[in-house]
Amino acid sequence: MNKEKMIIEDEKLSTSAKSLMICEIINSIIDLFLSTFLVAYLLNVTNENIGSVAIYYVIDYAITGVCMYIIGYFLKKYNIANIYRLGILIKFIFVILIVFLREQIQDFLIPIAIVLGIAETVYWSACDNMVGLVTNESNRKKYTTNKKIIRSFTKIIMPIILGTSIELLTFYKVSTYVMILAFTQVILSLFIRIQNQNHKKFDLITFLKNINVKNNNRLKIIYKSSILYGVLLNLIPTLVTIIIVMTYKTNFKLGFLNTIFAICSMITLFIFKKINNKKLQKNILIGGSLVSLISVVSLVIKLGKIEVVIYNIISYSFIVILEILFNIERFNNKENGINDEYYIENQIFINMIMQIGRIIGYGLLFIIGLSNNIIYFKIILLLTTIIIPIYSYYMYQLHYK
Repeated sequence: MNKEKMIIEDEKLSTSAKSLMICEIINSIIDLFLSTFLVAYLLNVTNENIGSVAIYYVIDYAITGVCMYIIGYFLKKYNIANIYRLGILIKFIFVILIVFLREQIQDFLIPIAIVLGIAETVYWSACDNMVGLVTNESNRKKYTTNKKIIRSFTKIIMPIILGTSIELLTFYKVSTYVMILAFTQVILSLFIRIQNQNHKKFDLITFLKNINVKNNNRLKIIYKSSILYGVLLNLIPTLVTIIIVMTYKTNFKLGFLNTIFAICSMITLFIFKKINNKKLQKNILIGGSLVSLISVVSLVIKLGKIEVVIYNIISYSFIVILEILFNIERFNNKENGINDEYYIENQIFINMIMQIGRIIGYGLLFIIGLSNNIIYFKIILLLTTIIIPIYSYYMYQLHYK
């Protein structure tokens, strides 16, 4: 009986875990505004200049990659919860800049991209490491899955609220509400408690020498997946936003369609979570990959409204499964052969190599933006979608072998 009680206690989420989850959910709303609707706004104020959007993200992720290495030293020296709060605060400052710059934002793309890069570095380096500290092997899947389901609900409600609000009011007025939401996140972060970790000095080079990636197949797959993750979870949504803005023109329709895609994602994730048959789950990975490829070929042939909707419903519904599988496996230190003393080095390295895929992807988008040729845009959309079956194969190896 006592053993059963201990198991139940292990599976419960602590106050810190719940607070972190709420902060992550709020952050997903802020990110929705700063990605989907900010991209739409940038396209609007720059006369649909894709190159401007691309260079904004290239600088953002380049700064993130460089700063990620630097922040590792602070993560091992100072309380990680305080660093997380600092990340939230810098992001709050970034939102304030958006509020006050208004249409002049197009003249300050590089400075604000640098601020965002620093904010994202401090936020995610701390957040990704805290997930492993506020959860255990018994409740980590519960934390990851529950967070994703709740975020799916917010993604159903918030896109249409933000899209409608921007359409009826202005981007500036809505950004002030997002600023209030960012301040709320700062307050909630105070409820997260992490004990000071007795870490050795941050040493990424020694870590890379000791892990012996060549003989650790799981870790090798996770690192390869991390590069593709940046393309899958960042570039594809940006491409989708650009397509929708150019096809449908209004923020309301952008928000409405994102709501539809979020509903499909939530249903898919809920069904996948309920399926306990591993063979059936594997078949879903294979089938989802094939259907994604078919849908993008259809979209490349004809870039019409119906094809845009079909492609997005399929890709969004399937990518959410791949995302949750990756985020379960990346924190599985025991299976990945990562010692506790190198936990931070491993997560920092994963975040660093994620930026490689992002920079390459947005670099290509920048080149395409300069050419201003829809054919090249379709090609990059096709290439990014081809990554889905490759990523599915990696998740199959990690999760089912």
